[in-house]
Amino acid sequence: MRFRHLATTALFWTGLAASSVQAQPRPCLTDGEAEALFQVLLPDMVAEMGRVCTALPPSAFLRRPNPAFAARLQSGVAPALPAARSGIAKLLGPDMQAIAGSMFVLPAIKVIVVPLAGQMIEPADCPKLDKIVANLAPLPPKNLAGVFVGMAQLDADRRKSGPKLPLCPMARPK
Repeated sequence: MRFRHLATTALFWTGLAASSVQAQPRPCLTDGEAEALFQVLLPDMVAEMGRVCTALPPSAFLRRPNPAFAARLQSGVAPALPAARSGIAKLLGPDMQAIAGSMFVLPAIKVIVVPLAGQMIEPADCPKLDKIVANLAPLPPKNLAGVFVGMAQLDADRRKSGPKLPLCPMARPK
């Protein structure tokens, strides 16, 4: 499903961009770090879906201005920043951790990830994405980010080849 691939692409490119300076194997992001990174990216990712899905009717969830939903997504950014920066620092490695705290690192990641995610959207995906986002919109930003990460983990677990996301394996319930 394209939704899962959007989540996968976002986390993969975030990890790849952040860790491309490393020659050694990348550490993995915990669920909390990955969710926080997605939570920080959500406002821009949802806006990009609306920008790309211009063939949707003007009344579609992704196309119509929804200030309350956008404000709720934006309100989730600040609480997620420390864990997102922690994950970025982990991916950058010890020599580059100071960059993770820079005010430029998250905008740089957004500039890379959001357009790549937008390029993954095919016009036929837009009605499905609209329905998915509309149905998930009532969730708090942390839970919405958790859904994206869970879908990315499903995708990564099923892939036999190709690039893998820097996600730590999910803990099995006891």
